[in-house]
Amino acid sequence: MAPTVPLQDTKFNLDIGGVAGFFGGDEVLSAMGTVHLYKGRKYLGWYNSPGSYTVAKRYGTLANSKFWNGLFPGADMDPIKFLGLDGEKGPGFLGAHSGTKMSSTGHMAHLLLRECEAVEKVVMSESEIGKKFIEDVKENVKIVTRKSKENVRPTYSVVIAQLPTLNQADHVPNLARQLDYWIAILPILASAGPAAACAYFRDWYCSSMILLGMFSSGVACLAAGRGTLRFTQPTPVEGSPPGDGVLHSANEFLILLGSEGSVGAFSLKLGGEPQNHIIGFSALLLVVQFLLQLLLIPQGTLFGQAMFLATFACSWMYNCYLSSIDKEEVQRDILMSNILRMKPQDLKKYEFTKRTTAVIFLLWILQPSDKEMLLDELLPNNTATWKAWKKDVLEQLGSNALPKSPPNVQKEENLLKSLHTLSDLAHTMYWNYKQSHNTAVMDPTNAQNA
Repeated sequence: MAPTVPLQDTKFNLDIGGVAGFFGGDEVLSAMGTVHLYKGRKYLGWYNSPGSYTVAKRYGTLANSKFWNGLFPGADMDPIKFLGLDGEKGPGFLGAHSGTKMSSTGHMAHLLLRECEAVEKVVMSESEIGKKFIEDVKENVKIVTRKSKENVRPTYSVVIAQLPTLNQADHVPNLARQLDYWIAILPILASAGPAAACAYFRDWYCSSMILLGMFSSGVACLAAGRGTLRFTQPTPVEGSPPGDGVLHSANEFLILLGSEGSVGAFSLKLGGEPQNHIIGFSALLLVVQFLLQLLLIPQGTLFGQAMFLATFACSWMYNCYLSSIDKEEVQRDILMSNILRMKPQDLKKYEFTKRTTAVIFLLWILQPSDKEMLLDELLPNNTATWKAWKKDVLEQLGSNALPKSPPNVQKEENLLKSLHTLSDLAHTMYWNYKQSHNTAVMDPTNAQNA
């Protein structure tokens, strides 16, 4: 004897088959981007997920044959950009010795700059910097800086990164992070349980549709996870100059010291490329799921429809949880700890209240071949006063010491005097930086008294 179906006497019908194919699709696509960031994530997609039609239309564009292009029209996308693991615009870059000038870089430089924001600054005491320079800066900053109503001064950060030399041009990172399996198993159980309950009450329509949803979602997750996330780096031409340079944004400067090939890019090659037939078949399965749900869910009982809706609610909440994961943070962790093998303490961060001081400091660190080019790129001011000051700065950089006596320093206008004070402070901070790294450099105090 068949058990009595709950709610069988009501005439109410949910009829959710049409909504099921569209609701929650964006969350599913965002959650799919985690399959290459967490170990074992591709095996945990066996739950009845909403938004099958939305996912299929966008997911199917990864298949590149004429058949799949006709079935799923749209611009072909790079898989790594489709999954949200690439595409951010990076800061500008200036090469210290190669002469490279780039107004913007790629996703990897964006990750590096974001990592630098989390680095703690190196604190220098007044005795390390020199009380005279501190007093001069406090006196002259009033002349150079315009006071804002909030009296908040912007800070300019210079981060120094000594990049290691990578032995492999193509590196497959080890995904050490794992999802909490107790959380990942919940949506699977929340789909399997209602499917079994519907089968127990002989509602084969809703039971089979839940099982089909579990199968199609799992296959799509497996197909997306068949690819390999790789870190690729360019091979420098033999005899090329060092790859030292600076990534620069409005308030951040990241000095890169090391091989030109140390910074590359993430790439993703899916199994079955270039046509990606498996992706196409999984997208077609999602479309079939949507059509069958549209036709068969209304034929089920109210209890079965409620169970079907409950699986969607649980799956949607889990997809929202996966979407909330900061993919950039995970990528930064992979880049720093797994590929570059650098710790936060390997990055040295210095903060300045004036952009001028920050620029002169990084020029002392880089010692570029074309100092004038970098100075003009980072400080484009070209008035007569700035040109006179830049000339003095270039002489300092060339001699690796402060000038013995700045010309007519008592008669200089206030701006030029302030600029000299700031460049002197930058040289002093550079001297302290070199002292901490046990590198010989002329003491700025002795340079002044010489």
